[in-house]
Amino acid sequence: MEPKLQLQLVIRRVSLQSGIGWISQAWNLFKRHYAVLISMVMFMAGLSLAANISPILLIVLLLANPFLTAGFYRAIVQLQKEQPVRFSDLFIVFGQAQYRRVFLRLASANVLINIPLTLLATELVEQMKVGQVDPMLMFGAVAMVSLIFMLFAYAVAIAYFLNEQRILVILNASLTACWRNVAALSLYGLMAVALGMLAVMTFFIGFVVVLPVLQVAFFLSFSSIFALQVGPSQEQSTLEV
Repeated sequence: MEPKLQLQLVIRRVSLQSGIGWISQAWNLFKRHYAVLISMVMFMAGLSLAANISPILLIVLLLANPFLTAGFYRAIVQLQKEQPVRFSDLFIVFGQAQYRRVFLRLASANVLINIPLTLLATELVEQMKVGQVDPMLMFGAVAMVSLIFMLFAYAVAIAYFLNEQRILVILNASLTACWRNVAALSLYGLMAVALGMLAVMTFFIGFVVVLPVLQVAFFLSFSSIFALQVGPSQEQSTLEV
């Protein structure tokens, strides 16, 4: 039987250089366990592409995404502890009933909050077609995208590792973490864009490496920002904002 994890998360500010450190640490982990990480990330990327084919597939993916993300994060923790991980571990959270309600609520909240963004994007596309883009509308779209990202960036990790069920608490913690560390996350984002451009130059083959590294690095940002400490214990996790 697996020992329970004592995960104490305290939101903190990290240095600007942390954005580089996350990617460096992710690369080191990737080199040791590249096969399982590539298979997991490429599977999720394939699902995202398939979701564009049908609205039904899109809904299914939106509902399944928190479970798959949590499974991937769990796999990273296991790899950090040098424990064996298989591709099938990506689906292990589907069988953990205690997370179903909160993950479905998170997925539903994500869909609802993205509705105004979708309407805004549609209006921007129409304006671009006629060559008259409202600067305020563009600013509003950028601001809304940034806000939605911060609200949900760490939501799955908080819900899974803390077993937090309160949606507003989860979203507030994610928003606070991103706001306190906007510099480090921005540097991470710039590096992600640079790596993505390099992958494009390799006729997209490089994404087989870039995507897993970036996904692992983002989870490591969660571990760093929330001061995640992993160890066997029977104690409950705590969150201090």
